[in-house]
Amino acid sequence: INGKQYEKLELLGKGGSSKVFKVKSMSNKVYAIKKISFDEFDEASIKGFKGEIDLLSKLRDQERVVRLIDHCLGQGSLLLIMECGDIDLSHVLAKRLDVPLDIEFVRFHANEILKCVKAVHDAGIVHSDLKPANFLFVKGMLKIIDFGIANAVPEHTMNIYRENQIGTPNYMAPEALIDNNQHLADSTQHHKSTWKVGKPSDIWSCGCIIYQMIYGRPPYGGYQGSQRLLAIMNPDVKIAYPEKGLGSIKVPGTAVETIEACLHRDPNKRWTAQEILDGPFL
Repeated sequence: INGKQYEKLELLGKGGSSKVFKVKSMSNKVYAIKKISFDEFDEASIKGFKGEIDLLSKLRDQERVVRLIDHCLGQGSLLLIMECGDIDLSHVLAKRLDVPLDIEFVRFHANEILKCVKAVHDAGIVHSDLKPANFLFVKGMLKIIDFGIANAVPEHTMNIYRENQIGTPNYMAPEALIDNNQHLADSTQHHKSTWKVGKPSDIWSCGCIIYQMIYGRPPYGGYQGSQRLLAIMNPDVKIAYPEKGLGSIKVPGTAVETIEACLHRDPNKRWTAQEILDGPFL
């Protein structure tokens, strides 16, 4: 890649159009290589993948973002050489489903998550697909990965429009789903959909992750398929906050207050990443 050789060690993961490999350089340094194939994607999707290069380059010196080392854009594929992590947050949480709620565990990881999000937001970027799998521990520090559908926020603007579907349903903010529903007829005509996202949409996702750490599943995890999307969009469907979390351990009121501040249906009333970090729980 760009004149440098890497030895493939193992496949770390794959999904959709991409595969991630653990590799070793000739100087014995270990990296991750993300290979994105373009074969079955339209121009808008390809533009989004290329945009990941720009965003990772912009965030190269930000310690809370997985560092882009090098990249190579070829015919039909994009290769991203990045620093290699140890374990992502989704695997950490999966190992703890049968473990009673440890509020200090939640507080530590919520603090790490919000520091990551604040760093990205301070750089004027909305990630728009925050979920446990997109947070990676690198030498003990949590970092954000996967900027394939992220976008820069225009100056003096709180929201942006992004072509094509974005986000992961369990962690998607209602305004993104509602906005898409309103543009459904238009998107059918033009074979594309427009989704409205902003920094508050990322905060909603953070609230869903903190909720999951406490109760074992995201706020709307009890719904299936399209019913989940309808529940997220419906303001009459209230989020339940049981007094006890995993292992029947009592949930502190400050934790519930913080989650509620993230999951406010009005995006303008959600706390910012800094406000959450300064809040009573963290």
